[in-house]
Amino acid sequence: MRAIIFDLDGTLVDSMGYWRSVTRDFMKGKGIDVENHVQHKMTTMSLNTSLRYLKDYYNLSESFEELYAGFSYTVKDFYANKVDLKDNALEILKYFKDEDKKIVIGTSTAKPFADIIIKKYGMDKYIEGLYTADSVGHIKADEKFFTTIISELKEEAKEVLLVDDSYIALRTAKSAGLETVGIYDEHSKDTWQKIVDENKYSITNLIELKNI
Repeated sequence: MRAIIFDLDGTLVDSMGYWRSVTRDFMKGKGIDVENHVQHKMTTMSLNTSLRYLKDYYNLSESFEELYAGFSYTVKDFYANKVDLKDNALEILKYFKDEDKKIVIGTSTAKPFADIIIKKYGMDKYIEGLYTADSVGHIKADEKFFTTIISELKEEAKEVLLVDDSYIALRTAKSAGLETVGIYDEHSKDTWQKIVDENKYSITNLIELKNI
């Protein structure tokens, strides 16, 4: 293993409960209950893509710009003031940095939001790059998201490890030839058994990566 792609939300930071609740609350304000399968699908999407998906799926009358404005202020406040790191997140990043591994973050979260939490907690000291669905041009349910990152890292897929809490992202990365580690997140527990069954490695705390 020469490089590691860490997911952000639900992997390095404890934010998935927020994402689920804010989406559900936002849509409830429009009289819509978001189904679980819609919520899971959105975990691999950028904010732009997910809002367009919601707009089309539920046939919302608002423009995309109106939807985005309603979301973005709340999201920025959350990352700046409310989100916490997952246990041992900085320790494991430092560990792999000291082991001379290439470390990047691959996330569906838009760069302006991801940058807030990365800089707030000093994760930028350990990572070599931030890849978002917007910057890569593909969502995490598309193999091209991962093959694009691998190409930029100048590594073979088998030498790159993905750590993620989304079974969809893990499944896609495996299909692209990466090694995968599924990490438990309380807010994705309904898919945990699927993650355990489909991946060679599964962990409940980031510190366990030292043993892989």
